[in-house]
Formats: sequence, C-alpha cells, structure tokens
Amino acid sequence: MMKLGGAASIGDDAGGGSWRRLLEWLWRSAAIRQARADARPLDASQRASAGRARTFAALAERHLAEQEPWTHGADDTPEAAVEVASALYRDAAAEARAALGEPPSTEPAELDALRASVRSQLEEIARRSGDVEALLAQRFVRAGGVLAALALLALSPKLAWYAVHPDMAPDAPWASSSAAVGYQSAGRGFAPPDFKIPVFFHTMVEDSPFVSFDLARIVDVRAVTVVNRGDCCDERALPMVIEVSEDNVSWREVAQRTATFRRWEARFARTAARWVRLRSTRRTHLHLESVAIR
Repeated sequence: MMKLGGAASIGDDAGGGSWRRLLEWLWRSAAIRQARADARPLDASQRASAGRARTFAALAERHLAEQEPWTHGADDTPEAAVEVASALYRDAAAEARAALGEPPSTEPAELDALRASVRSQLEEIARRSGDVEALLAQRFVRAGGVLAALALLALSPKLAWYAVHPDMAPDAPWASSSAAVGYQSAGRGFAPPDFKIPVFFHTMVEDSPFVSFDLARIVDVRAVTVVNRGDCCDERALPMVIEVSEDNVSWREVAQRTATFRRWEARFARTAARWVRLRSTRRTHLHLESVAIR
C-alpha cells in the first residue's frame, strides 16, 4: 500500500512540475523576477550615454539604408559615405563603453566589424539593465497566441460547418411578391438600389408579402440566415416563416419567427428544396438586407 501511495505521489509531483513548466513558459514570471533581481540600473550619466549610443547607431543604420546625399561628401564618392557611417558607429561605441563603465578602446576599422561590435555593446547594455521589456513582450506573444488558439478551437466547429455547407443565396435569382417605387421585383444579389435604404428589395403593403430564391436544382437545405432592415421598421417582417418547395407550388414551413431580430439564423432538419421563400404572415411591407441559404 505504501508503494502505491508513493507512486501516486511521484506521479502527482511530475504532473505538477509539468504544469509549472508550462505556466512559466507561457507567463515568464520566474524569468521576469530573475531579470529584475539581476538588473543593475544605470545611473543618470550612463543612461544618457546609452541614449546617445543608440542615437548614433540609428543614424549610421539610416545612412547605410538610405544613402542620404548630405553624407556623401563633396565629390559624392561611396568611400566618403562609408567614412561617415564609420564615424557614427565609432561615436556610438564610445558612448556605449561609457554606459557600461568600460575604459576607452580602439574600435575595429572595418565597417562590418565595427557595426557588429556596436550591436553587441547595445545588447549588453540591455542585458545589464534587466531585459524585462523583452520578457514582457514574450509573455504577450505567447499568451496571446494561446488565447487565439483557444478561440479558434471554440469557433472551429461552426467554421467547419460553414465551410462544408457554402451559402447558395448570393448566386440564386430572387423574386419578390411586389415592388415599391424605385425597387425591382426580381434580381440577383443583395446590392440596394442607388440612393435607397440598405435593402435589396422592398414590397408594397400587401397580405403575406414574400421574397423567394430559386436554387436552380433540388438540393439539401439545412439553414437560412436572415439579416433584417437595420435602420428602422424591423417589426414589419413579423411574423416571418421560412418555407421550401420542390416545384414552386407546394410549400413546407421549416422555421418561424415572432420576436424582432437584427440577424436570425434558423437551422432545421435537412430537407430537399429548389425554392426557398421568406414570407410575412400578415398585411405589411417586407424588406431585408440579405439572406444566406445553406
């Protein structure tokens, strides 16, 4: 019994250690504490020297990247441009050494070696200052990545469902039961008429106004998403029924809505249909922004 208890304890410790390592990798708490403990803050003079070192190095980098004419010298020779960049790097190196409390030293003459030396000195300044900024950035990136992955996992079933069942409505011709002035009673797509409210059709006031979609052939339909008019009058669509038909004569109701909505996604048992119709069951106007059929 003692052995079994001991084995369980070892397993628990191992599992706890794994979780602690994972949490540290994600949040970097211990590394940040250690960096802060090891940090040797620069005094005011050293901070000023470090700032000048970064400025001189940035000017040299900018010059090498842009080759600004004022750095080329009177005869516009590349050699003069290299000399200016090297001078800036030498100034940067001198200031970096002052920031690190090191004595003056002869810097490399060759540009690439001088450039590498300055970069190394600036990295050392950051390390001695306690590179907490980099660790905090690491925390942000890693934690953000995990949260993004979790969000994707949460959404993936719905995204996968949409991918498997593409929207058939945008390519399907539609027809409305009537058309108000300035609107058409048939069309394709959901672009509103010019200078009109943002709806793709608008009926007259009538009994049971509708809009229907012809899917061109009999297919399986599982869901219809309706986006109501957004600027006003959303109650005009109610009560709304969604109906399907194989012959455009006999219709079967598959969903109904009685509460006001901005966006209504109706899912129902898979049913064979060629036509899909959205209809209000009372005397009213009918107008919608868009429809999706899957």
